[in-house]
Amino acid sequence: MKREQLKDLGLTDEQIGSVMALHGADVNPLKESVTALETERDSAKEQVTTLSGQLDQLQKDNKGNAELKQQIDALKEANEQAKKDAETNLAAVKLDSATKLALTQSGAKNIKAVEALLDRDALKLDDKGNLNGLDDQLKTLKEADDSKFLFQSGESDPEPAPNTPTILVGGNPAPQTNGEKDMTAKIAARLAEK
Repeated sequence: MKREQLKDLGLTDEQIGSVMALHGADVNPLKESVTALETERDSAKEQVTTLSGQLDQLQKDNKGNAELKQQIDALKEANEQAKKDAETNLAAVKLDSATKLALTQSGAKNIKAVEALLDRDALKLDDKGNLNGLDDQLKTLKEADDSKFLFQSGESDPEPAPNTPTILVGGNPAPQTNGEKDMTAKIAARLAEK
C-alpha cells in the first residue's frame, strides 16, 4: 500500500497518515517475525554445513573403525532429518505469514478468528511465494451471514464523533437559551416565592 494510491482514492493527508499507521501496526510485527525466522534459518543452515563438514572430516580420518563409522552414519541421518524438519518448519512459517498478510489486506478485523475458520490444508504457497487456495475461502466467509461481520465492509466505517461538551474558561458567558431562564434566574424566582 502506497501513499500515492491512497491519495488517488481521495483521502486527505491526515487520513492517509492514519491508514498508513494502522497498516504499519499490522504489517511490521509480521515483517519482524519473518526477519527473526530467516535469521534462525540461516543460523541452522550454517550449523548443518559445519556439522556435515566435521562429520566428513571425521569419517576420512577414521576409515578403519567400523563402530565409529556407524556413529557417523547415524549422525548424518540425524543431521538430514534435522534439515528436513527445519525446511518443513520454515515452509509452515512462510505459509502462516503469507496467510496473515493476506487476511490483513482483505480487511479482516480479527485475524485469529478468521484463521480459525480457514481450511489450512487447502492453502499452499507456490514457487514464487504466492498464496493459493485462500481467495475462494475468503469470498465464502465474506458472504456468509455468520462470518461476514469479521471483515470490514467495502464502505468506509466512519468513527462516530465523540459527544464532548465545550468547556469555556470562566464558565459559560453566553449560555444557550431555549426560551428558558438561566439557573440564577430560576433560583432567584424560587427564593422570591418563599
